[in-house]
Amino acid sequence: MMPLDKSNGVQCKLVLIRHEHTDLAGTFCGHLDPPLSANGRARLKSLEEELRRYSFTGVYSSDLERAQQTAGAIAARYGLPVRLRPNLRELAFGDWEGLTWKQIFACDPQFAQRWLDEYPSLAAPGGEPFERFLSRVGQAISQIADEVQGGCAAVVTHAGVIRTILSSVTLASARPFDLSSCSHGSWWDIDRLNRRWVLQACSSDLHAALSEEPTTATEVGCTT
Repeated sequence: MMPLDKSNGVQCKLVLIRHEHTDLAGTFCGHLDPPLSANGRARLKSLEEELRRYSFTGVYSSDLERAQQTAGAIAARYGLPVRLRPNLRELAFGDWEGLTWKQIFACDPQFAQRWLDEYPSLAAPGGEPFERFLSRVGQAISQIADEVQGGCAAVVTHAGVIRTILSSVTLASARPFDLSSCSHGSWWDIDRLNRRWVLQACSSDLHAALSEEPTTATEVGCTT
């Protein structure tokens, strides 16, 4: 479980945005630092246009290049600086960085299967323990929410970080939503109200029609 959000409960809006495409898509790319691919750079304009509905008062980003490039394009539209947060980095995969699952499984099928069976309790070889990852992500989001002070901020980060945050959202509606889906350039709009996170909107067509019933989150953060 992510640590309890001990922030002061000031209402704010965060738009969680996954960075655009890189040439290492399809590999375990945690703390590796590739730039956006040509495809990713070409898609930045569309992402900017889609986010025009928001009046951002701040733009935050993981300090990895792919996130910084995505955040920079968004921030430029608003004349805002990009505030870097290393704690928004993806989970570090250690010796598996830059490898495909096929390569990993071919190298050590027994450990690969054990990792699948025990995830998230078992880290990749030389990788980051999941509890440490949960702790730093929770700290980053709580700190950003306090700094936003009732405003609206873009938070550009990585798929694992976004899934970790979204897993704390509990839908009041019985309608199923796949909160694990997180394609490049996708975004999720969440509000904080008295330590509770409320899912308001998202970019995917599969999630475009959110229930009109209140969408709430637990005070204790995310379950994986």
